[in-house]
Amino acid sequence: MSKEERYAQILEILRTRNNVTVNYLAKKLYVSPSTIRRDYQVLQSRGLLRHSYGKATLNYGEALGLPIELRQRDMPAAKLKIGRAAAELVQNNDIIYIDSSSTALCMIEHLERFNCLTVITNCLTTLQQLSYYNNITVYTLGGMLMSKSRAFTGQLAIDTLSHLHIDKCFFSTTGLSTDGRLLDVAEPEHIVIQTMLRQSKTKVFLCDSSKIGRTFLLHLCDIGDLDYVISDADFFDLVHPPAPVDTVFIRAR
Repeated sequence: MSKEERYAQILEILRTRNNVTVNYLAKKLYVSPSTIRRDYQVLQSRGLLRHSYGKATLNYGEALGLPIELRQRDMPAAKLKIGRAAAELVQNNDIIYIDSSSTALCMIEHLERFNCLTVITNCLTTLQQLSYYNNITVYTLGGMLMSKSRAFTGQLAIDTLSHLHIDKCFFSTTGLSTDGRLLDVAEPEHIVIQTMLRQSKTKVFLCDSSKIGRTFLLHLCDIGDLDYVISDADFFDLVHPPAPVDTVFIRAR
């Protein structure tokens, strides 16, 4: 396991527990306590956690989003499967929106085969990767760039998005409750996603199994508001909406 992979695991553990000790993490990750202490120092220097007396807690600023480089290392195999399955819903001449989630990024390598496609995104990483595809017309929203997520947010992004028509949007959130509520932590990006959903004809939610059962402050929408859910899990075995929904579930394999 590389250092960055270990950092991502430490942060993931902290998201599920209020605080953890050095000895707990050392046993969990099969490293020495001194290694965990050095990891604490690195992660604190990045503004991602606070530690004292051998215990660590997430920094409140972490709620604004992990750096995309760390998110890409979380559940990589599942995200690759979900990205491939999501691309199967795309057709030539579609106008699609790809959000700034690391899961949606996994769609990009499967878009080269299309002859004519328009992609709208608020993600700088997506914009850079799509710039190499001559067959894809790319629009970005502009606005304020969030350094961690590399996402454009703010009123300028929202105003631009509110004037656009989108055939299909592909997005993810930080968590999904077991009663079918999509939840998030980063308010600037949350408002952009709300606008995206209003402007989109078909809504596709990308959800790896690590998100299921996790609840956060901001309620985006419900499962019944979506057209498709793509997940690596047996989705409706884990999520039980209070009423039947017409949403199509796709198991990514």
